Amino acid sequence: MADIVDRGVDRDDDDDARASFENSPSSLDEMTHEELRMMHNQSSRAILFAKNIQWRTVGSSLLVFGALIALAFYGASDRNLVRLLGMLTIVLAIGAIFVLSMYQFWQFNEIRRLVEIEKNFSSLYIKIRDVKSKREGNVHRYTILMFMCIVVLLGAIVSNIVITGKL
Repeated sequence: MADIVDRGVDRDDDDDARASFENSPSSLDEMTHEELRMMHNQSSRAILFAKNIQWRTVGSSLLVFGALIALAFYGASDRNLVRLLGMLTIVLAIGAIFVLSMYQFWQFNEIRRLVEIEKNFSSLYIKIRDVKSKREGNVHRYTILMFMCIVVLLGAIVSNIVITGKL
């Protein structure tokens, strides 16, 4: 409770909010409710899977950029090979950003599904879910996506500069 007072929320206001809140349970039958819980769990797991794939895409792209740099330095000193490796960095960056965007759209669709499912849950569930605003969640989600894209682009730029500097 001390934490609530420290953030500027009065204890009396908090007690009033608790007293005025009345939980209304879900109006669904048990079987339908269980189906929605299963769908909710599957969508949540799909979002986590997509996020995992996004981070793996970034990491593997950076590893491939490193391998292309190594090929340019330790491979044959053929100018055509070096040019090809430089072009591969660009193609890889475009492909990685496409994959990142595709998985972001998938997450968006799963989040929309979750919102529709959650409309049928109890009012307590909805109250707890709304602690973090949708806008804040979107800002976090797209900030991380932009960070991932920038990292892939910077990896491509650096590797392309290093590879073409070999010419």
